[in-house]
Amino acid sequence: MQRSLDVSKTKTCGQVFADSAYANKRNDKQLGKQNNKVLHRAYRNTPLTNKQKQDNRQRSSVRYIVERTFGLLKLHHGLGKARYLGLERNKTRAQLIAMSHNLKTGMNIFKQMRELQDCCV
Repeated sequence: MQRSLDVSKTKTCGQVFADSAYANKRNDKQLGKQNNKVLHRAYRNTPLTNKQKQDNRQRSSVRYIVERTFGLLKLHHGLGKARYLGLERNKTRAQLIAMSHNLKTGMNIFKQMRELQDCCV
């Protein structure tokens, strides 16, 4: 089964980084050469070239940051399941959880910066 990205319904103002499950000709055509950052996929009797492996490493270095954050939100904040009936309530809950995560991350960065200043003075 080939997965396709529905680019017409999403706002793509930049590059699209996706898993190799989305690697097919239809997505290549929709995204174009510039925005397509889908991981390359090896097929039977056709291993990845060194260039493709290098591209995958580079693309994965961007994807892992987002994937790690989603994993934390799912594990610690329960974003793996929809808690409420209705899309709007669940969307609001997800946005509030994301905002709290960003505030917590920002405070940790602020604390680290402050410790560096105290250490150097």
